[in-house]
Amino acid sequence: MNGRMGSDARKAQVLGTALKIVHQSGISALTLRQIANDVGVSEAALFRHFKSKEDIVNALAIKVFEENQFVPRGDGPWETLQNMMTWQLALFQDNPMHTSVLFQEDLFRDFPVVKERFDLRRRSRSSLINQLVKGGQSDGTFSPEVDGEAFAILFMGSIRMAVLEWRQANFSYDLRSNGPPLLYLLRKGLEGRQ
Repeated sequence: MNGRMGSDARKAQVLGTALKIVHQSGISALTLRQIANDVGVSEAALFRHFKSKEDIVNALAIKVFEENQFVPRGDGPWETLQNMMTWQLALFQDNPMHTSVLFQEDLFRDFPVVKERFDLRRRSRSSLINQLVKGGQSDGTFSPEVDGEAFAILFMGSIRMAVLEWRQANFSYDLRSNGPPLLYLLRKGLEGRQ
């Protein structure tokens, strides 16, 4: 059934299988044997494409992180922030298994290279949000009293909590519905309204 498959297709199949295992059973259940069994190849066949389990996890993280890379777009700072949250919630709604990589503390503990990559991504996102806040302050849209770094924590934390609650509810509702009320509160805070 799995027959001869090109190298890129086999790598994609292995990564898709690894993601499914992590999503369903956690990072501790991810073994070369389990991946090989689910893919329908020998463990030795995996080594034609990846050096180790760590190599598979690293490639999986790179894939998920790249697919979750926001490209800023909007007519101004607020529109860009709004687009960022709407885009991120929609991406998770369409790809719930991504949350098993991006919200997996065990993975970060067991694979420091993945944690470093995640931390770099988090710092980059935080810096972008901080820059958007400063842009909104300079054009008078946002209150000058708002601390951009603190706002970045609130913004990213609100997405994180919304996703964690969605995961706890077994993805049983549309995550995108959390966007409008969160954005409303975040905007009030940026504008300095009580």
